[in-house]
Amino acid sequence: WTRKCNAACNFCYAQLQSSDGHVITKENALDYLEDAAEIGVKGISLISDGESTVVPWFDETIEFGSRLGIEIGMSSNGVRLTRNVLERVLPHLSYLRFNFSGGDRKRYAEIMGLQQRDYDRVVQNIKDAMAIKRRDNLPVNINMQMVVMPQDADQIVPLAKLGKELRP
Repeated sequence: WTRKCNAACNFCYAQLQSSDGHVITKENALDYLEDAAEIGVKGISLISDGESTVVPWFDETIEFGSRLGIEIGMSSNGVRLTRNVLERVLPHLSYLRFNFSGGDRKRYAEIMGLQQRDYDRVVQNIKDAMAIKRRDNLPVNINMQMVVMPQDADQIVPLAKLGKELRP
């Protein structure tokens, strides 16, 4: 839905592109979903050059697309996926992938281009997502993704341990 992003990941190829950070209009996004449903599109993944959660109406489009019969999946850095947002979108998603490319606070901040406090925020958001999934017996697949660059290989084991703790 956008090329805007609240992170500055050191591995992001979008960083290499010129980006003016425009956001698709809500009207165009809803029209697109209607057109996709009309021609028989089965699923759409929100995994773009930007962070879809920064679009003010992103959760509305997930609900709308789901009501049209389209399976919606998404990838996110997870910073803005608060419990309230998760309560709204998880019932409408086929998968939610948290891009979480650092296993400790300091390296997470360096790799993701975010603040160390965001590490704790995203860990809590993953815990909340898993709690909602279990409570409501939702079929959504929740997972964590790590992009590994050679200079960040030291984070593989710490992230695997965190994943074992969080159990997505």
